Amino acid sequence: MNEKESNKALRLRGRIWNYVQFILLIAISFFIWNAMLPMATACTICVLIIGWVKLYKLRTQEVEKPYYRLWLNFVDGLLSVSVLGSIFIYDKVKNNDVELLLGIGAIVLFLRLITHTIFSLAILREGKMIRRGNWAKLANLSIIITMGVYLLGLEHYKQVCMVSSLLLMSAATIAYLYWYYRDSEHRKPLSIASQITMSRIILTPFFLWVFFYDGDLDYSNNTFALKLIALLMVLGFMLTDFLDGYLARKMGEVSTLGKYLDPFSDKISNMTIFLSFIATGYAPVWMVALIYFREASVETLRTLAAAENVIMPARRSGKWKTALQGIGIVIILTGALDPIQKSIPALTESWNIIPPIIMGVITTITLISGIDYFISSKHVLKKYV
Repeated sequence: MNEKESNKALRLRGRIWNYVQFILLIAISFFIWNAMLPMATACTICVLIIGWVKLYKLRTQEVEKPYYRLWLNFVDGLLSVSVLGSIFIYDKVKNNDVELLLGIGAIVLFLRLITHTIFSLAILREGKMIRRGNWAKLANLSIIITMGVYLLGLEHYKQVCMVSSLLLMSAATIAYLYWYYRDSEHRKPLSIASQITMSRIILTPFFLWVFFYDGDLDYSNNTFALKLIALLMVLGFMLTDFLDGYLARKMGEVSTLGKYLDPFSDKISNMTIFLSFIATGYAPVWMVALIYFREASVETLRTLAAAENVIMPARRSGKWKTALQGIGIVIILTGALDPIQKSIPALTESWNIIPPIIMGVITTITLISGIDYFISSKHVLKKYV
């Protein structure tokens, strides 16, 4: 069998899987409206398996005809919106319970579907190929998992799954728009390492949303799910901080953009978290102000060094500072989790002073690191002072 016939057979299998998935999504809505939630859940599990097979095993998206693939994705997305909408209306009518986050998720998914279809049609008319990145694949699978969680009534995981789906949809949309508007004749595509670094910047505003989701400044009265999401996001920031440098070196993709983008994304994410800590009373203003002064001063020093064509490498104290800031943030967010507070009574009694103490240690290490940078860069300062 030659390549053409092989691709034709693969397209046929992919379309069959798509049609089966469409039937199952329609069945899910039918079962929801008839209060047959176990059947709806079983169909959702089947849809998840089919979606994983299509995206990561058959990889039919790579051989499907462009216009046909576009409309298959459109129908798939539209049916997913109908399922989320059915769950939302069912909870409202049967249980008199309004799942606001679920409604937001359905609306965001619908808007993303419409905009993606319009942009993709424009691309196809220009004779270009539609791009479908990993973020979009993960978002689709996350949405299906979220459907299952809501159908099973897993209260503690509903918010976690929906917020995760919203984050993945946002990341997929931003990645798609960047690819759409990028001038391919003059710019090189972002490396994987730079994309990971960019993800920290993109996801940082969502940390604020999660941290203050309940609408007040008191983080202690947030639900366990939201606290867990905030902690997982910080752990994700730390993981991506390690991965971007590791992948850039391993894949030979160390770039000038990456050298500037990595410390910038670290400062954006960490300072956002520290500002959130001020709002909820975990850190006094003067500590975060000193941290900001240090970061701004070192960046100014780097700019002066660059003006003299002097490379100012990262120092060990700076790496220790970044690591300890991350560890301190994780300790505070972990200690704020309800199960931790309940299991350690002494922690609850002294919690008012623990976060400020940890922030004090972070501030001290940050200042020492800044002093180290200035001492090591005396040869640059002498040219200006």
